[in-house]
Amino acid sequence: QYRVAAHLCAESGFDGIEPHGAHGFILNQFFSPADNRRKDTYGGSLENRMRLGLEIVTACRESMGKDHLLLYRHTPVQEGSYTMQDSLAFARELEAAGVDILDISPASDKAPADRAAPFMRLGVPVIAVNRMDEEARAVEALREKRADLIAVGRGLIADPRWSQKVLTGRSRDIVRCVRCDKLCFGNLPRGLPVACTQWQKITGVGSHRRQRHLPG
Repeated sequence: QYRVAAHLCAESGFDGIEPHGAHGFILNQFFSPADNRRKDTYGGSLENRMRLGLEIVTACRESMGKDHLLLYRHTPVQEGSYTMQDSLAFARELEAAGVDILDISPASDKAPADRAAPFMRLGVPVIAVNRMDEEARAVEALREKRADLIAVGRGLIADPRWSQKVLTGRSRDIVRCVRCDKLCFGNLPRGLPVACTQWQKITGVGSHRRQRHLPG
């Protein structure tokens, strides 16, 4: 299914794809010894727990060819389960299997992109995640070379012009994500279009009336 999905995305004109191996989703569960209790070749040793992610990456790369980006999202540390060293070993194998960019999520509470920084010594670009819509955190992560790229998710749903406003010195005009998760994550499992409670601050129209279109 991953192979087919990658092929369809490539044919549809997407620049690339990103299997989600972080935040307790299924690929992360296979990597985590706290979750993965299998006794076969997909469980037990680090080599076995890496296997499914690497097989999926290999299948996606073969399906898309070399002209499309292949990312992989990974949570670098899980307390009581796996360590940063485990994740660095996995990252080296992901790179060898054809991953172009590592998406490391999240940071700790100590500093933006602190958990992405160790991956910078590998051979592929690194994305940092976690409250990067707070532009001071994004700037610090890039300035201190803890990451090559930063990812903004909900902040861009709240204000699609976030990046333009940051670049042009209009940060005070940004409509901020309040992390309520009501109409973004909240709508997804209900099969509804992603929306935002803050859109009314841009449009002056209640967000429930704007669910099918991002604000212009």
